[in-house]
Amino acid sequence: MSIFERVHELIKEQGLNVKQLERECGLANATIRRWETQTPNIESVRKVAHRLNVTIDYLVNGGSPNAPAAPSCDGVPLSSMEADLVAMFRLLPEEAKKEIFDLTHFKYTRLGDGEKESIFWTYFDGSDDEKSGPAESREARDGTA
Repeated sequence: MSIFERVHELIKEQGLNVKQLERECGLANATIRRWETQTPNIESVRKVAHRLNVTIDYLVNGGSPNAPAAPSCDGVPLSSMEADLVAMFRLLPEEAKKEIFDLTHFKYTRLGDGEKESIFWTYFDGSDDEKSGPAESREARDGTA
């Protein structure tokens, strides 16, 4: 079932209509209708999930809206904010996912305790990394690097 279908099912269950839901969420007319053929804006999904009293994860992935399985990481339950972040992350294009991962890794290594830094290498092998240091080309000597 798609996001569009889940929203329509919830609207029907709650005695609403699409136009009313869009108005209450501050969305433009036909926004939800476009979800049938287009990937929705993450902020719009968040607003609709909040109004329909379900998680973003439910709208994106399905499952049970009333008794969602408690998502966890390393055996620790995720907060609703963490679960929503995962759901939003899944909606992003691959390049945006890499940017988010890079920013998160930067913050993690800068603010973390250093011992856990090895988690980065779970996802990347580092073989594409360039050697860091002063350039050894003519441009570097001439100051045009």
